[in-house]
Amino acid sequence: MRQKIFIFSGLGADHRVFHKMNFHEFEPVYIHWLEPFKNETIQNYALRISQQITEPNPIVLGISFGGMMAIEVSKFLPFQKLILIASAKTKQEIPLLYRILGKLKVPLFFPMEWLKKSNRLSYFVFSVSDQDDRKILDDIYHETSPNYLRWALNAVCTWQNEEIRWNCTPASKNLMHIHGTNDRILYYSNIKNAVPIHNGGHLLPLTETQKLEELIFKFLHE
Repeated sequence: MRQKIFIFSGLGADHRVFHKMNFHEFEPVYIHWLEPFKNETIQNYALRISQQITEPNPIVLGISFGGMMAIEVSKFLPFQKLILIASAKTKQEIPLLYRILGKLKVPLFFPMEWLKKSNRLSYFVFSVSDQDDRKILDDIYHETSPNYLRWALNAVCTWQNEEIRWNCTPASKNLMHIHGTNDRILYYSNIKNAVPIHNGGHLLPLTETQKLEELIFKFLHE
């Protein structure tokens, strides 16, 4: 039986972002996003969604907002290993502009229909040029719940986490953060202690599959 690796997808992503990846001896289990309750905190949401992790001491991977959610889950559910891709570990790694927008409550009133339509700007921001990759991005945004999208966008902009602190686990030994140096959403210049993928964008599983696989499985086999 293959060991499971539980995967949190991102704000603008779902399991399809990983379709090019070979997980080898590991069985990927994709965490499904839930519809958030009205005014639900990210901590309460993390508690609800953690029920999909069915094994003790799991290996967890999170991309983008999924990495932030994985960190929230890790505060009360010990992980064996955590892999972050194109994500943030603390509020200081979130761009200042996003945090200002969060304080002004802009995400709560932003027209979601603007975000649900992919265009040249979104392709540029996500660094996707391949037509098949663009089609995946189009489909994901078209199918994403506006309620979830608004809630998650606000959660990113108002995230208050200031440290990586697992229950009794030395996180520094069991945590890997991989980040593209050309990420136009969560800027590499803000990120501390990450393994760089040079010229990589935000959707690394689509655009830098081989490099990402090499880094992940070297870490898992340590």
